[in-house]
Amino acid sequence: MNFSEKDKEKVIERYTEKYSLYGHSQKSVGWGEKGRQELRFKILSSLWNFRNASVLDIGAGFGDFYNFIGKDTLSHYHGFDIVPVLVNKGKELYGNNKNFELTLGNFADMPLDRKYDIIIISGLFNFKLTNGDNYAFINDIITKAFANCNIGLAANFITDRVDYQDNIVFNSNPEKIVEIALKHTKNFALRNDYMPFEFSIFMNKDDSFSKENAVFNSYLKSNE
Repeated sequence: MNFSEKDKEKVIERYTEKYSLYGHSQKSVGWGEKGRQELRFKILSSLWNFRNASVLDIGAGFGDFYNFIGKDTLSHYHGFDIVPVLVNKGKELYGNNKNFELTLGNFADMPLDRKYDIIIISGLFNFKLTNGDNYAFINDIITKAFANCNIGLAANFITDRVDYQDNIVFNSNPEKIVEIALKHTKNFALRNDYMPFEFSIFMNKDDSFSKENAVFNSYLKSNE
C-alpha cells in the first residue's frame, strides 16, 4: 500500500498533538469548527438506510460516527484508526456498547474476517503524503474496502477546485476520483452541493440494471 512508515509517524504525531490541545473534539481530528463534522456525517449517511446495518469506518478517529448514527441503530460498528490516543479515548467513550468495536492499526495492512454492509471513509484521504502517491493510496484503500462491502461505500474529499492550498492537505481531483469509482461500479453518485471545497462519492455495490429500460435495479427497488 502507498502509505509509508514516515507518513504514518507524521499522522500519529499530528493528531496526538491536536488531542493534547483539544481533547475529545472535532478539532482533534482536523475538522475545525463545531458543526462541520456533523454535516459531513449527515452527508455520508444520506444515501442508505443504516438501521440494523453493519458499518466499517476507516480512519474513524474516536468512532464518533457511531454516536452520530445512534448506538441502537446499527447491528455492528467497527472503526479503524492508527492514532493510539484517539482509539483509546473512543473505547473509553463507546467501548461498553456490545455493537461497538474500535481497532488500532493500519487498515491497509490488516486482514478482514467479515464483510460489512456500509463502509464510511471520512477525512482519510485529505493528508498529503510525502513518501507515496495519494491517488494510488486512495485507489488501494477503496479497492480493498469496496471488496468487503455488501451495500456501498461513501468517502469524502477536499477538492482541487480551490484558489488556496495548504501544504499538508491533499486536494483531490473529482474526475480522478470518479475514474477510481468506475473501476468498481457503474452505480455511483458524487455530491458537491453541501460545501464549496469538499465533495463526497457514494459507490453502490449493486450495479445491475434492467435490460428493458436500462435503469439500475437498486433504483427501481427503492422507488417501488
